[in-house]
Amino acid sequence: MSERVRRYQEATARLDFAALGELRHPDYICTYPQSGERFRGHDNWVGAHTDYATRFGREHLAHQTVRGGRQKAKVSSAVTPMPFVSTPIIQVSDTGDLVTLEGKGRWPDGKVYYWVQILEYRDGLVWRETNYFAEPFEAPRWRAPFTEPIDN
Repeated sequence: MSERVRRYQEATARLDFAALGELRHPDYICTYPQSGERFRGHDNWVGAHTDYATRFGREHLAHQTVRGGRQKAKVSSAVTPMPFVSTPIIQVSDTGDLVTLEGKGRWPDGKVYYWVQILEYRDGLVWRETNYFAEPFEAPRWRAPFTEPIDN
């Protein structure tokens, strides 16, 4: 994982809004396609995520360090997209101005979700951020002869 991505993930995990503001482009936009939300600008993102900290408390926003398995990039760090807890990064693909991170997290109600974060950089800063959250599901048995289990 590149230094700039590591710094961004660590600032997110710490809820360090000042550091995130320094790492984000002035035209920053964050999109949550599944809920149909767009945060236009760092200040709007902070407003929404400050409320998460208030609603759930910092104990729900702690993170843990884990090691990934077979990955495009070996990673031994974690990120905490609010209000997830214990969210290991499973895979990172960093191709310069486009970075994709995949992870797994648990909401305060105990539900586990996989997440994908797509970061687009402009002028060395996060310009666009898109986050997807998906609940795991059991694979149909009829596909078992054609697949192998993954552990993540």
